[in-house]
Amino acid sequence: MHSGSAFRAVSRAATAGRMRTSVAPMIDVTDPCFLRLLRLISPFGNHQLWTEMVHANAFSRGQMHLDQIKLAHHIPIHELEDFAHGTVVQIGASDPNDAYAAVSELRQMGVRHVNLNCGCPSRNVQMGSFGAVLMTRPELAAQIVKSMLVAATESPTENSPPAHISVKCRIGIDEDESPEFLRLFIDSIINATDSVAAASSAPVSFVLHARRAWLSGLSPEQNRSVPLLNHARAYEMARDYPHTQFVVNGGADSIQAVHDHLQNVDGVMIGRKIRENPWFLSELDQHVYGEPAQNIPLITDVLDEYLRFADHMHSEYAMRYTRLARPLYALFAGRKGKAFRRHLGQALVQARSERGCSNGDADAGADTGSGAESGYRVRFSEVVAEAAHNAEQEHAQNAAAAAAASSARVVTSTDVASTAEQQQAA
Repeated sequence: MHSGSAFRAVSRAATAGRMRTSVAPMIDVTDPCFLRLLRLISPFGNHQLWTEMVHANAFSRGQMHLDQIKLAHHIPIHELEDFAHGTVVQIGASDPNDAYAAVSELRQMGVRHVNLNCGCPSRNVQMGSFGAVLMTRPELAAQIVKSMLVAATESPTENSPPAHISVKCRIGIDEDESPEFLRLFIDSIINATDSVAAASSAPVSFVLHARRAWLSGLSPEQNRSVPLLNHARAYEMARDYPHTQFVVNGGADSIQAVHDHLQNVDGVMIGRKIRENPWFLSELDQHVYGEPAQNIPLITDVLDEYLRFADHMHSEYAMRYTRLARPLYALFAGRKGKAFRRHLGQALVQARSERGCSNGDADAGADTGSGAESGYRVRFSEVVAEAAHNAEQEHAQNAAAAAAASSARVVTSTDVASTAEQQQAA
């Protein structure tokens, strides 16, 4: 039994309320636009929302925190005013000093939870000596986490309370998926941070992606599906370290799966299911957190609020239309969703052509942090409204055509039956 230090008295019962579900960090998905859409779909504060990974040296060397436009493209600054406790910024780091600087700046912005990525196996990340490769260097990972915890807890004030630090990792690397390998990694971090955490009552928590990572031979996408899931290993760690919080990630794609995981760990992280169907959050709100169905926002209200946000992001931070549109592609489901996605794509092409652009990257200059007007003749909300109107019309026409065809089949069947009856009577 790895019980850890006595001060880490975080029981599973203490985490039985909200925030037991979280949306996984996903590159090119969980940007500030997508996180805003999720907040509109689920405004109850039940779920943690994680950002895409940001490299720590973007703060220590790139000074991103001094550039409000660049910052707004990577950090959901609009969520920090009233949802800081549910917003998690994930960083990648290979140097303790870079990690310290990043956490210090993020904390000053109001971020209350920073996570260290120790699970990404991509080649570029490996070349930077961070991500999953840190699991093969547990001493370095421990020093990075310790520096993060120091930055997160030093000199707390009312306006800058301590931030929480967590580590997201795999359950194994390459051929080694043994419990001993994972325990060595966890122990290294706990032992290195014990003294800092004890002084601040801020223990480090872990998110375990329940697959091993292959550092060669598989792409990042394949690494999210090819290695077999091993949730039992995550459960085992939660039993071995009863005073440390563990969240399991990987394969949770139903309400029942979430309920099952929550019987064994402190939380569940969900990725692709939310990417494909963001309304799954509202199902969790109802069936995990007990929100009444009548409190779930209407899709029309969500879209209206998102469009107001999107127009603001474009005018204030020069956010590209293509990027603002990306979260909307999964908003509608079924045939209406397909029609909306097609019409939205066409509307975006038309908007670009009207400002003298002819390719998908034509508005890329508006996303570089310059803040310059991009020259669109119509607002983003108007582009989307036109796409939604055209999709609704197409859906209505298709429904009417289907109804007419069905009615024709019924009439034909009735005529055939009538003819048969007449023949029998004759």
